[in-house]
Amino acid sequence: MEEPKKSKLPLIIGVVLLLLFAGAYIFVLNAYKNETANRAAELTADTQKAGENHIDVVGRIVTVDPIKGDVVVRLEFTPKGSLGSADGATLARDLDLYVASSTGKNVHEFKKGKRMNPVEAVFEIYEGEVMDYPFDTHTAEIGFFFEPPVKGGESGGSESVPMAVELRGSVAGLRIDAEYAKENTPDHAVIEVNVQRASTAVFFSVFIMIAMWALTIGVLCLVFRVFAGHRKIEISMFSFLGALLFAFPALRNSQPGTPPIGTMSDFLAFFWAEVIIALSLLSVVLRWIIRGAGGDAK
Repeated sequence: MEEPKKSKLPLIIGVVLLLLFAGAYIFVLNAYKNETANRAAELTADTQKAGENHIDVVGRIVTVDPIKGDVVVRLEFTPKGSLGSADGATLARDLDLYVASSTGKNVHEFKKGKRMNPVEAVFEIYEGEVMDYPFDTHTAEIGFFFEPPVKGGESGGSESVPMAVELRGSVAGLRIDAEYAKENTPDHAVIEVNVQRASTAVFFSVFIMIAMWALTIGVLCLVFRVFAGHRKIEISMFSFLGALLFAFPALRNSQPGTPPIGTMSDFLAFFWAEVIIALSLLSVVLRWIIRGAGGDAK
């Protein structure tokens, strides 16, 4: 007798699924590379407007905390032209740096013949609502300028000190865009920084919300079958529903950069899921107490 030929359909399906997985894997890696470049702030310096005698300022965004409302920027300085020494390593005159910092020092002194040490300043996020997570957007303003130090009780602020400002930075889970504000001048830097969640963070948060709703709908279907008499109540149901009830808070907190309870994502999914799961567990327990495990199952 001839042996029956084995169907090649499972093999074909397996190869197709493998190819789809490989395509999705490559797509995700390319999306990561593109997002890494797109989410980073990159503001180039305009050296032509600054002129020959100016201060090169390189700013790097260290951290952005929408919950605290802070943007931390590290500023590094290099004097050029008549403002610096012959080798460009030290300052040729005394200068004071005025920073619109929300905390810490607002005035930093730089002495003639000394290196200009980096300054770390904290700027306030003045616009944005973090509780709109994951669709929240925020705006901060970075402002600073140089002036000759005060002598004899009179400010030397009549003399301007041009700057060529460069700003860059990348923070995980956030997309940062930077541009010069309308008030920006060569001797008074004003930079507007716009912050929003990175596309991967938004995608993952939305995925968590969809997963919560999918599991909740599955639980509702299970409870409906129990009350319709199509399924017996099993002890494992209590463990399953109880585990979901306590797993959802951990799942909710796994979202990248999520604020405390009360965000838009909570009102869209988490609160509803917790309430429905809790009521479902309570209803199944009451039915088990009243009618027993068998009930009217057919």
